[in-house]
Parts: sequence; C-alpha cells; structure tokens
Amino acid sequence: MRIAFLSSSMGWGGLERNLQRYALWMQEAGHEVEINAVPESPLATSVVASNLPLRFIPRQRRYLPIGAASALKKHLLTNRFDVLWIRDPRDLPLAAWAARGLNCALIFQQGMQIPKPKNAPWHRMRFAAVNRWVSPLHGLREEALRNTPLKKAQTEVIALALEDEWFDKIGDKKNGRKEWGIPERVPIIGLFGRIDPLKGQADLLRALAEPEATHWHAFIIGENTPNTKGVNHQNELQDLAVALNVANRVHWRPPTDRLAAAYDCCDAYAMCSVSETFGMVTIEALARQIPIIGTNTGGTPELLANGRFGKLYEPGNHQQLAQALNSLENWPMPSPSQLKAFRQSKAVEEWQQLLRHSRRSAL
Repeated sequence: MRIAFLSSSMGWGGLERNLQRYALWMQEAGHEVEINAVPESPLATSVVASNLPLRFIPRQRRYLPIGAASALKKHLLTNRFDVLWIRDPRDLPLAAWAARGLNCALIFQQGMQIPKPKNAPWHRMRFAAVNRWVSPLHGLREEALRNTPLKKAQTEVIALALEDEWFDKIGDKKNGRKEWGIPERVPIIGLFGRIDPLKGQADLLRALAEPEATHWHAFIIGENTPNTKGVNHQNELQDLAVALNVANRVHWRPPTDRLAAAYDCCDAYAMCSVSETFGMVTIEALARQIPIIGTNTGGTPELLANGRFGKLYEPGNHQQLAQALNSLENWPMPSPSQLKAFRQSKAVEEWQQLLRHSRRSAL
C-alpha cells in the first residue's frame, strides 16, 4: 500500500514527531511511504536525517488552499497513493480538497482535543471527506463525535504507542543517577518535555516547597519553547526555584535521546500539563514502571484508568501534588497485558487492519 503522510506545520512537538514515527513504522511493515512537509520545517529536517522519502510542499493558506490542493490531488493520482494520512486539524482543509473524488482514503490520526463545536457548512464538507478518524482514547472519540459532524462509523480508537524497546528491562537506578549526576539517596520526581508555562513545571517547583515534599528532588529535562515576547521561561522557573528556596533540589538537564534511562532514575513522574490530549510522557513513565502523578484534565485521567494507575490532581493545585508524593508507595502499576495497547507491535497490527478496511471503503 502507498501512504502519503502530510504536515504543513512549522513546529516540532508530538503531532510532528508521531507523524514521522508512524511513517517509519508503516515503512517497516512493508508499505511505501512518503512524507509531505514544508521546506526548512523541523519535520523536514528530521525526515532528511531519517532517510524517509520526503516531498516538499509550500506553506499553506489554511482555509482556501485551492492551488495547493490541486497540486496535491495531481500528485496523489499520478503516483497512485492509496492513503493520505494527516494529524493536524489545520491540514484538514487541504487534505479534504485533495482527496475528494480520488480512490485514496483520507485518514486523520487525532492528536488534539476538539473542545468547541465545528458544525458550519465548511466543517461538514471537510469531515465528510474523512474515511477514518482515529482517536487515541475513547474520551477523545466521544468528544469528536459530540463536536463535529463525524459519524460513529467513520471513527476508531487506536492508542498512540511506543517502540517495544521502551518496555524492556528497567535499568539500575544507582548507576543511572551517577551517569546523570543527580543524588543517589533521595527520592526523585521527573518531569520531561519542553519548558513551557502550559507544561506546568511551576506546579512541581511549588510542590517541592510544601512541608510534605521537602525531602523530594526534581529531575527536569527539556528545552525552552520559543516565545514571541522574548521571555525565557526556564530563567523564570529558575528564579522561582530560588525564591521558593528549592533550587538546590532541582536538577536541570538538556534534551536527550536516552529518555528511557532518565525515567529509570526516578521514583515518581509528574505530568503537570494544564491540558494534554495524550501525554506520550505518561505512557513512557508507565512503560518504565514509574508511579505517576498527573493533572485531572485532557486524556491523562483515561490513561491512568481514572486514578487506578496513578494519582490525579487539579492543574495548578500544587498542594495536592505535594500531598500525592507521600502516597506513592506500593501504588499498583499496570500489568504487561494492560500496557499492550501502547506497544508498537500491537499498534501496527491494529493500523494494518484499519488501512485495509479504509482502502476498501474508499474504492
């Protein structure tokens, strides 16, 4: 099967990273894949380094991309693509115009919440063009059905997944901490990802200052999100840590490609985002058997089985977060069978079946 992946994004977050991840998995499963991306975008740069096939597209007009859609339609038709796969809602106008009238299934792999109704005439046209809308969680599917013209028959649920290696044997905590240069004999709570107010690092710093958490240290990995106002949020957080008198208990490290080893150093993980559609860090921590304290919003409650596999707190309530740190001992972790849906091998199996069915329905 020939699959064209498309993203006109100039960002580099979960939407773009997972689009490339799934293109690679589909290629490994025997499909012919191509990624359509904007020149000089982080996605295009990463795809070049990965040796996946890349085709450049211009930056898009979001609402009436007629010229770009005509060019994409011609490309899909000439090269006999079976599937057009997108993740970003901003690409739906382009993809819907391009795929209309072709024997090419339009697949939307959901990566963002849809909190507001989208029922205008142009929304109905775009969503009608989608052959399969694939949500990573049941709650997100229900939200999409409430707030869009999608029919239930158009929708599926397939969890986002990680490479099977994430579920391998856990590394030695003592040696890992030596390698990362963090204290060996104190409880460590991790928080990994971009440094951004929406990711809630400030919640964790404030929690460390609470009486219940004065023995905990934080291990924070990430880089600043570019800020149009010129504000360096990491500097703000470091100043906050000094003001709270917790700076000596906060260990900052830059981004790394050895995240699994970083999780293995932790006694707990904090998912502090104001709202997260599907936190990859949550399933990464679960895969490494780390107890999680997560915000009671977005997709996190469903990922944590509504509190069975982790503690939930209200975003911004750092006192709740601090209190949860004292109740993590002997907290039940999901079994391998309960984590199966988050493994690459299971996800690829489910996607193979969906692609075959979607291709037949597009004919």
